[in-house]
Parts: sequence; structure tokens; C-alpha cells
Amino acid sequence: MNLKKNIFRRATIVALLFLSTTKINAQNFDVRALWVVRDHITSKEKIDKVLEFASANNYNHLFIQVRGRGDAYYTSRLVPRSHLLLNTDFDPLEYVIKESKQYNLKIHAWLNVYYLWSSTNLPKQKEHALLNHPGWLDSNKPDLINISDVMEKVKKDRKANGEGFYLSPTHPEVDAHLQNIITEIIQNYSLDGIHFDYIRYHDLGWGMNPTGLKFFLNYSGNIPGLPSLKVQEKPSFADFKRTAITAFLSKASMRIKAYQPKCIISAAVKPNLFNARNTFGQEWDIWLAGGYIDWAVPMNYTSNDKSFQKNLQIMKENLPQKYIDRIIVGIGAYNQDPRSAGKKIYQVAKNQFSGISIFSYTVFKEKPIYAKKIYEYIK
Repeated sequence: MNLKKNIFRRATIVALLFLSTTKINAQNFDVRALWVVRDHITSKEKIDKVLEFASANNYNHLFIQVRGRGDAYYTSRLVPRSHLLLNTDFDPLEYVIKESKQYNLKIHAWLNVYYLWSSTNLPKQKEHALLNHPGWLDSNKPDLINISDVMEKVKKDRKANGEGFYLSPTHPEVDAHLQNIITEIIQNYSLDGIHFDYIRYHDLGWGMNPTGLKFFLNYSGNIPGLPSLKVQEKPSFADFKRTAITAFLSKASMRIKAYQPKCIISAAVKPNLFNARNTFGQEWDIWLAGGYIDWAVPMNYTSNDKSFQKNLQIMKENLPQKYIDRIIVGIGAYNQDPRSAGKKIYQVAKNQFSGISIFSYTVFKEKPIYAKKIYEYIK
């Protein structure tokens, strides 16, 4: 009986020490960020609640989603307004920037870069790129995508087109279009940061847009998937694909810093460095080294503690400390309980990363008790 009491007492002490240590370390985070999905910024009332929540729960940076699926939650001449804003002239980005000042919160415009469409129905906006520029779409075959055929397949099987339609990173017109979007935003809004999401390929095997392939063939003389002689200094298809995204970021970074030198450029990336590079074309270690991004935000959303820690370890072993200092670790709240998420916050602090970002506000809005428990780890 005494043995059981001693075991219970030790377990209680360990738990209390864990919670205490977590609080102390969390206070050292320079960045305590929160992703806010676009559904929560369609009115002044909703935005007010977001800001009040963030301030009360000790967050200091907000990633506000203003480009979801090729649309705009801001005033734009280049892309159509979101269907959720079609009957109003409300500008969510303008409002959140203005109102955030009283809470001392930093606002980052969160842009889904290449992800264009995911619904089983076509866009309502006639100006949408999906309807007007089918040649811009990325593919896993060297052919143009037939949108109508794909839509019919998706209605029968939601997974028939994977996550949905993506723009092609290797198409020069796509690159120009996205650079113009960034320029418009940075000219019209004073931002604390720009956050690039879905800055990647759909998956392994994608990147076969016909126009992009022509540029690759002209550039290298190689045909992807076919054996060829190794020619010195000629890139592989995988190199070509990665370079397209890196070049986009390089140009975008120069534009942003030219207009707003203090604007923080960040990118949401796959958390395993090697998988990010080889499967999705995200060489985010090079992005950090080249200064194309100020922060890398690895989406380490797994609920599994070992997988979470393994991803952190890969970063620690393959990146110098000066880059670790620029990594804000993303933690999922949607797929694990508060204690599990809290343990991961502790691991981030223990490994001396600069901050955390929680995905997402939606969970906290739907489950206020969850938010209160997470607050214990970051207050």
C-alpha cells in the first residue's frame, strides 16, 4: 500500500514539475503565433473576437488568412473577392490591421500561394483564375487538365484530384501573376509580415504542367522519367522544380523588402527537412540561408510525440543554431488533447526554438476549455 502511495506521489510531483517547467520556458518564446482561418474574418464582430481572444491568451503574432483559394479577403484589382464577401464592401485586412494596434498584436497576411481550388463546385466569381487560366494549372501528367472531367470525378470520389487544383510553380505566367498579387498587397497595406502557405507542389509526381515542361526541356535537354546521359551542370527535373519555387521566393522577398523593409517574411513548410525537399519541392533550409524568408514555420502537426520530436531533431542536427533561432514550430490543436499539445510546446522550448504557432483559432473558438488549458503553457 505504501509503495502505491509513493508511486502516486512521485507521478504527481513529476507532473507538477513538467507543468511548471513548461510555463517558465514558454515565457522565453519571442513568438507566440496563432493561425486564423479566413472564415473568422468576414465581419467586424468576428475580427473583434479574434483580437480580444489573442490578446487575452498571450499571443503576439497572428497569421490572418487573406488568400484562401485564389480569392481575396482584401481590396484587389487582380483577384476576385471571396464568395463570403460578395455582398459587402468590407475589407477584412484593413480592419484587422487598424484594430490590432490597440492590442499590440503583429498582423501577418497569410497567403495560400499555389493552392487554387478545392470545392466540388466551380467558383462563383467569373474572374477566378480556375475559369480563366486552365493552362496555369499544375498536373501529374504532361497534359493540360480538363477541369470539367476532373470535377465530375471529384463529385463521385472526393479524393480523385487529391487536395484540389494547384497553380504550376514552373509556369512563368503564374509566377508573374503571383508577384503582382504580392506587390498589390504590399503597396496598399502596412503589414508586420507576409506568411506564405501552400508554397509547394501538390505531392510527389506533380509539376508536369506542359508549359513548365517546355521550359525544362529547353533548359536541360532531359526528359523527366527517361534515362539520359549525365551532363555536367544541367539540372535534374527535381532540381528544376525546386528551383522554380526558390526563385519565386527570392523575387518576392526583394519586392516585399523594397516596399516594407521591416516586414517579416515567413513560410509554412513540411516539418521533415528531407521530405519537404524531395516530395514537395520545399528546400526551406536554402530559403533560410539565402535570406528569402525570415522565419520558417514547420507544420509539425502530428499528435505522435516520437514523430514530433524526430522532426525537431532533424532540424537540430542539420541546421546551424542561427537558423534554429528563426524557426517557429507549428503545433496542431485540432488532432490532439491540450495536454498532448502542451507537451509539444515544452519540447519546442527545451530545444531552444524561438517560438510556436498554433493551428488554429477555430479549435479554440469551438472549444473554449481547450484554449484555457493551452494558456497554462504559454502565459
